[in-house]
Amino acid sequence: MESLLVVTNPDIDGSDEHLVQNAITALRAEADVHVCKIALPGDLDGALQRRGSRKVVVAGDDKILHTVVAALHRRNELDDTVLAILPDGPESDFARGAGIPTDPIEAAHVVLAGVERRFDLLIDCRGDVVVNTVQLGLSGRPLRTRIWSAGRSEDAVEADLGFGHHEHSHPRAKPFHVRIEADDTLVADFDRPVLQVAVTNAPPYAEPPTGGAAPDGVAANGAAEADPADGYADVVVNFAVDPISRARRALMRSGHDDADTLTVRARRVSVAGQRFWLNSDGQDSGTERRCTWNVVPQLLRVIVPATGEG
Repeated sequence: MESLLVVTNPDIDGSDEHLVQNAITALRAEADVHVCKIALPGDLDGALQRRGSRKVVVAGDDKILHTVVAALHRRNELDDTVLAILPDGPESDFARGAGIPTDPIEAAHVVLAGVERRFDLLIDCRGDVVVNTVQLGLSGRPLRTRIWSAGRSEDAVEADLGFGHHEHSHPRAKPFHVRIEADDTLVADFDRPVLQVAVTNAPPYAEPPTGGAAPDGVAANGAAEADPADGYADVVVNFAVDPISRARRALMRSGHDDADTLTVRARRVSVAGQRFWLNSDGQDSGTERRCTWNVVPQLLRVIVPATGEG
């Protein structure tokens, strides 16, 4: 009988919690399952210390996946650990990009019957990991909106993009000045302010609905050609323009780059200049004046659907 350590999201509640509990019940029918619900800082390290040869199953979104992967990286155990995922909601972009069903019950079948695939991981100069995407800006939160512009007013799109005057919307994004290098290529210099930068392994999380337009720039949390297992990261730079013009363009764009958005691919990315916030996999990770990210190929071992499944 297979042995599993299921690490659950401490913030999960409502219908998502019910679905995840049903998935865990399905796993118990065919495997020896130990559940660790992270409530205190030491809970995860203690569970990982005692797990033995158990496969680690992450029940939750990208934030908890980031937490587990970061803990394994600190322990130098990533290469010896096989991970599986039970997504618990719309913030599970890594699972979606890896072809893992977003329904926890279906994902439980993948945990038991899937195959291992290796994925790249981003590691920065501080030793921190990025599983999916790190976003940089003067706001402490990413300019990421899970909306499509079809059928929405210009005012609503401006609010969602952080350019309106609505108190409930994302904080207003502010231009900042940095130097960005991708491998040996200078992508941006101090003379042209940027609105936001993303370094990502994530393909777009979804296709736009019929008649809809893709979100602007990095708001889709992915670059069109990004591949989480090809040894490269995509660097998406949104240069600063007039906010009203950007909001209007978000209503009409088809998702292709224009003069104000640049995407390049690299194994190593460096950003330096004005102090900026970092948000890694949905988690605020402080501020820096300079930071470098390197792609470590094939470091992350994850169970995905076998061919023809999912």
